Amino acid sequence: MLQENDIRSAVRAVIRKGPLVLVQVKRAASGQAYLTLPGGRQEPGESLVECLRRECLEEIGVVPEVGALLHVADVVRVGHGKTRLLLETLFECSVPEDYAPQLGAHPDKRQEGTIWTDPAAPDALFLPRYDLTLLQPDAPVYLGRLRCEAP
Repeated sequence: MLQENDIRSAVRAVIRKGPLVLVQVKRAASGQAYLTLPGGRQEPGESLVECLRRECLEEIGVVPEVGALLHVADVVRVGHGKTRLLLETLFECSVPEDYAPQLGAHPDKRQEGTIWTDPAAPDALFLPRYDLTLLQPDAPVYLGRLRCEAP
């Protein structure tokens, strides 16, 4: 059963460059590499846009231009003997044309890199499975519940 502190608000950036999407490369404790969208948990007193700008600067070394709301999802994260519910809000974002993928000054502890990738690539292991959404411009705003288990 989820407790009150097991429910968090989070925000993610969908940054495109043609058919590619900017992602973080992370490595699970199991050694499996996986991809996530830049962003993270909202802190008390922050707006979603403030949170997204802070998280991107920390993780990918740039403050994005935040655009339209794309999607909202209930993400059930299961791992390390704990279940947590994240209410994730995804925004369309952009970075300067000359941005080169990099780690920010305070990347996530499992983050190994930042890359442009094709979300349609068969080996693109997104957690949660936003790769399916990113390929569908007519996807609904509310995605419902997505399950996210550490690889």
